[in-house]
Order: sequence, then C-alpha cells, then structure tokens
Amino acid sequence: MKELAQRSIMSVSNYRHKKILELVYQRKSISADELAAEFGVSKITIRRDLDTLALDKLLERTRGGAVSISDLGFEEIFEAKNHLSTKEKSLIGKYVVSLISENETVFLNAGSTTLEVVRHLEDKKVRIVTNNAACLLLDLNPHTEMILLGGDYRVQSRSLVGGLTIAGLQSIYSSITVLGINGVSIKRGCTTAVQLETSVNKAMLENSSGKVILVADHSKMNCVSSFLTCPLTRVDLLVTDWMTPQAFCDELQAAGLNVVRVPEDY
Repeated sequence: MKELAQRSIMSVSNYRHKKILELVYQRKSISADELAAEFGVSKITIRRDLDTLALDKLLERTRGGAVSISDLGFEEIFEAKNHLSTKEKSLIGKYVVSLISENETVFLNAGSTTLEVVRHLEDKKVRIVTNNAACLLLDLNPHTEMILLGGDYRVQSRSLVGGLTIAGLQSIYSSITVLGINGVSIKRGCTTAVQLETSVNKAMLENSSGKVILVADHSKMNCVSSFLTCPLTRVDLLVTDWMTPQAFCDELQAAGLNVVRVPEDY
C-alpha cells in the first residue's frame, strides 16, 4: 500500500492503462466485460492489460476483472479528468458563482471543477487570483480581473506551482477561497494527489480572510489521496453534485461541515 501511495498515474505510459486505472480507482471494482465495452476491444486484450497492471501492483486481479488495492488516489491528467463528470462539475461551478458577490477577491486553485467556476462568472465584477493556467483558454468577460500567479508550469494539471507561486500569494488576501480537491474523507480530511499542489492550496488557506468553499464531484467523496491539504474543520462549505450519497453528506454534516448537493436540474 505504501508503494502504491508513492506512485503516480504519470508513471504509466500506456494511455489505455491510464484510463483503466482511473476507472478502477473511481469505481473500486470493475469487470473485464465493462472495460471491453468501454474501450471497444476484446476481453482477451483487457485481461492482458489487467495482468500487466496487476504485476506492477497498481490493481488486484479478480476472476472477472479487477479491484483497487488501496483507497489512496492518484493524479489524473487534466485532459482526462476534464472530460469526466462534466455536467456535475458545470452545475457545481454555476452554484458557487451564485455565492460570490461583486468586487470580491477570490482565491481559486487548479483543477477542472474550479475552472467551471470561472467559466460561469459571466458579467460578474470580481478579482480572481489563481494558479489555474487553464483559465487562459477561457473567453473571460471584461469585468473579470484575472491575476495569474507565477511559478513552474505543470503540464499534467495545467497549474503553476512552487516557490514563486507561494510568494505571489503572500501579499494578497482573499474574501472567498474556492478549492478543488482529489479526496474528501471524514477521517482524513481534504487530500490532494500532488505535494506541489498541496503547498499552493495551503498558502491560499493561510491568506484566506473569508469563507472557504470546497468543490468536489461525487467521485471524490469518501476517497483519500496522498497529501493532506486541510482538515474538514478548515472548510466552511462543500459543494458537490446530486450523485453524492445523501448518507455520506449526512455524515459530513454531523462532523460539522456544511454540504450542498447541487440538483441535476439546477
């Protein structure tokens, strides 16, 4: 398990293998039939793929497919996760924008869900401070002031990280902070797959003078990634989607975290 926790999806060079690992970690278990249908290949091909990944100790083979051998998540490349749960992420972003007032200074970290927040700003006059370089691909309205932090560019997550990024945050204070995350766990808090991303998240939290909002779709619920960003007590609100189990939301509420499940027809 410790060995697996140190691995990244980027260590896997075969694209189909990466996608198989994403599906296994999201669903916890999956059959060879499902994978064959997903990729349009034969079950024999899928079995070979699973055998290879099992030999690398990245999953565990079962009679009919595979299961995850750990609840520790790994990094998904941006292009992959940007096409997962697109409707859910879009509605989460739309809802969060309704919580942002005019003239606010908003810290916003890297990720496909936080990108949806920026996408839904429309003509709202706000200041966004972010390390999310994917924002440069959006057609921003003239009322949005965008401060893109400096730093080292990570192509895997389209983010800026490192000492320059953190230094840029030290002289800015947010009135609201929106953080995307890789895992939300009642026992282990809010976790992230990449240490460099975690350091930026923590720097944002340190200079947050207002509400902290966590944005995470259902696939991040009851999951644990490699690095702790913050405990649940540091978060004011979790915004997730309608597919997150109500029972898990109730547990989070009982632990002191306010939760909003954005409905499918929002």
